Amino acid sequence: MGGVNSPMDMSTSILSYGAPELALISAAMTDVAKWLRVPMFSTAGCSDAKVLDQQAAIEAAVSVTIAALSGANLIHDVGYLESGLLGSYDMLVMCDEVVGMARHILRGITVTPETLAVDVIERVGPGGHYLTQEHTRQHFRAEVWLPTLMDRRMRRTWEADGRQTMADRVRAKVRDILEHHEPMPIPPDVESRLKEVIAQADERHRE
Repeated sequence: MGGVNSPMDMSTSILSYGAPELALISAAMTDVAKWLRVPMFSTAGCSDAKVLDQQAAIEAAVSVTIAALSGANLIHDVGYLESGLLGSYDMLVMCDEVVGMARHILRGITVTPETLAVDVIERVGPGGHYLTQEHTRQHFRAEVWLPTLMDRRMRRTWEADGRQTMADRVRAKVRDILEHHEPMPIPPDVESRLKEVIAQADERHRE
């Protein structure tokens, strides 16, 4: 169950893809779907913006995070701009970064003797640092989410590298994907089964 559920903007008469109500209604419907024990089709990662800009980023980040936290089974419309009228490669790639952040948040914080590392804290002591600790080496890659598009460098490094904005980095990644990505082929047994399903559907709809 599910779909796109959002209010009409009374000043423009458009169905808003970036409204907070879209995220709220979708989250509420996800709760109903869980109660009914059926999968939920939710909506997120979309915007009313016409281009990839700050508005698009804000609206996408809010809706993706709420959809993830609500526990929807499938999230559709990722990469849509202009209130669903435009599918954008740039928006899709940027949302991939947002989805990565949301998935990391969903993991939560693992609390075990190993992750608490009381012995390491006591060994390092006040004023010390953890960069040389084996525990840090073993855990930092899994515990700290590393972005592929967000820029966390010092300003002087960023300026020396051309002062690229998020939009610049997104477009570069889109071009790289279009020019170099090799899709993973469908396994032969899966392809064969898909053809069977399609043939059965075609036959059924001829009747």
